Amino acid sequence: MKWGANRPLRSRLQMKSGYQLGTYLFLGLIIFDLLLGDVPRISFAMYALLFYFWQRERVEKEEKGVAEKMKRKSDEWTITLVVLLCLVGYVASLGLQYPSVSLLELSIYGFSTIFCIRALTLIYAMHQQQLD
Repeated sequence: MKWGANRPLRSRLQMKSGYQLGTYLFLGLIIFDLLLGDVPRISFAMYALLFYFWQRERVEKEEKGVAEKMKRKSDEWTITLVVLLCLVGYVASLGLQYPSVSLLELSIYGFSTIFCIRALTLIYAMHQQQLD
């Protein structure tokens, strides 16, 4: 047996460990920000990206046709949920006279929310595929 024969297994384990380490690190940063009384904007956005890419990598490990089907279902659910959230935000904003959040903070929260929704719909699509 050659030393390099299990290289794909090692790289997969290292990536999985990296995602887990990133998850614990960003969750710790978010909790630390909350304990200090700050709103975790940037750490939440970075965690949302990490979470999305982690779930996307899990989906891409499936067969090509199955992975494309899961991504397509996830796209449909993501668009539906984002439109629903926009409608809820519009209705909630009708009662506001002055914006209490800056546009930068609002865009960071929106960006983070979309990537979290995308990751969660990928998880749901994988679960639905396993049930079929």
